[in-house]
This record gives sequence, structure tokens and C-alpha cells, in this order.
Amino acid sequence: RIGLQRTPISTGSCPYSHTLILFFPKAPALRMPPAPGIWNTEGLANIIGWAGTIGSLALFSSPVPTFVKISKERTTGSFVFLPYAAGMLNAASWVSYSIVTPDRYQTAVTNGFGMAIMLLWMVLYTKYSPARGAVLGKIAVVFLVWAAMTILAAFFINDEWFTPLRKGETCKTEFVGICCIAFNVLMYGSPLGAVKQVIKTRSVASMPLPLSLAAFISSVLWATYATLLEDAWVGLPNYIGTVLGFIQLSIYAVYCRHRQDGEQRLVEPVSTSLQPTCSV
Repeated sequence: RIGLQRTPISTGSCPYSHTLILFFPKAPALRMPPAPGIWNTEGLANIIGWAGTIGSLALFSSPVPTFVKISKERTTGSFVFLPYAAGMLNAASWVSYSIVTPDRYQTAVTNGFGMAIMLLWMVLYTKYSPARGAVLGKIAVVFLVWAAMTILAAFFINDEWFTPLRKGETCKTEFVGICCIAFNVLMYGSPLGAVKQVIKTRSVASMPLPLSLAAFISSVLWATYATLLEDAWVGLPNYIGTVLGFIQLSIYAVYCRHRQDGEQRLVEPVSTSLQPTCSV
């Protein structure tokens, strides 16, 4: 026996306002199967998330050319300490986030590596800095801030103090998450600490391009990942980081061109065949 159902079909193009009623055999609704592989939001987000992890590792490793130069010259010169202190504080805070939040192994491993490599950069900076006492004081402040945040979250934050903003999270997770956002933005914006020196000297020698470029790429990848999964905790600092990274690269491009023009004026009287180039 075939069941019949009445299905109203509106005739939008008909000049009359009535509705036709047609009879069709009763059949189950058709459903499209989920898109396989990467052609769905979660699959694409997973791939971009792994790309973001690689971008983060590249960001932590980006000061290699800077420290090769520092080691050869045996002085930190005009390079500022803030990017390395901010990078250490950012990586350490995300490790703490992974401790108080279940199932965050990827975050813990990535930022554990980040802590190790940032510690190496800080040690090398201290070794070649003419103001070692001041640098050691800044390193102590970094570790004190991290320790205070972690101890406060682990032993003093009560999960009953307030209702978490997102379902399934705890007060500890959200407290450390807010701290991570602040430190993440600080890390992405830290190369801007050299802007005053760049403008004053009209030279980009104190603003390492690899660090600024790696920060921009990393923030773009994580911002895309957060957009796909609608994750505000990951998204907010990386949206800000994308804007700050663009500003840094724009400043580098402007003053790199100024340096190129200045070098051309110095070189032209000697030999017009020498054409200095910009690394952008």
C-alpha cells in the first residue's frame, strides 16, 4: 500500500494568490552524505591547524639569522630583548593552559618546544649583551609572572566563582586563556619595540625581517583556523597579531626602501654598476 501525502507548492509566478495542492507518494527525505576528506570545515581546520603548528615552530626558530649575526659580532648591538622575553612568556603561558585544560597535548608539545628555543635565545642574548644585569632582571620578571599566573590558576582559582563564557570550560581555563591572549598579542607586537630606533636611524637593521614575517604568517594561519571552528580564544589574539604583523612588514618595506635610496646616493659617484637590493 502506498501512502499519500498532501504537499503544498506555492506558485510564486502565478498572478493568483491561491496554492495548488498536489499528491505525491510518501517517501523518506533525502540527505546528502557528509563531505569526505578535507572538503568539510573540520577537515580543513585540522589541516590549517597543523600548518599553524609548523608556523609556530618557524616563528620560534626565526631568530636564527639574528643570533648568527650577534655571535659573529659578539654583541647584541641595536637588537632589542623584548621579542624574546615576550615569546618565552607566551609559550610558557600556553603550556600552563594545556596543564589546566584537558586534551591539549598538541598545544603543550608545540609550546614546550617554544619554551626551550626561547630560553636558548635569551641565554645567547644575555651572553653577548653589554648590559647583562638588566637583561637578567628582565628574565627574572618573565619567570615570576609565569609562575604567579600558573600557581594562581592551579591553587587559588575556584571553578564556582563565575560561570564560564563557553560551555565545557572551567574558570581556570578561562583565567589562563585570558592571560594567554594578552601575552600572545604582546609577542606579535614585540618587534614594534624597535620602531622608534628604525624611525630615528631610518634603518631596519634593528628590526629582524624573519621574526616579523614568521609572526605574520603564524597569526594568519591561526586566525583562519579559529574562524573555521568559531574559536574566540584562539581567534582574538591572532586577528590582532595579523594587523600588527602587517604594520611591521609595512614599516620594514618603507624604511628598507629609504636605506636602498641612501645606499644608491653613496654608491653612484664610485660605480653606477653597483645596484644595492632590498631583502623584501
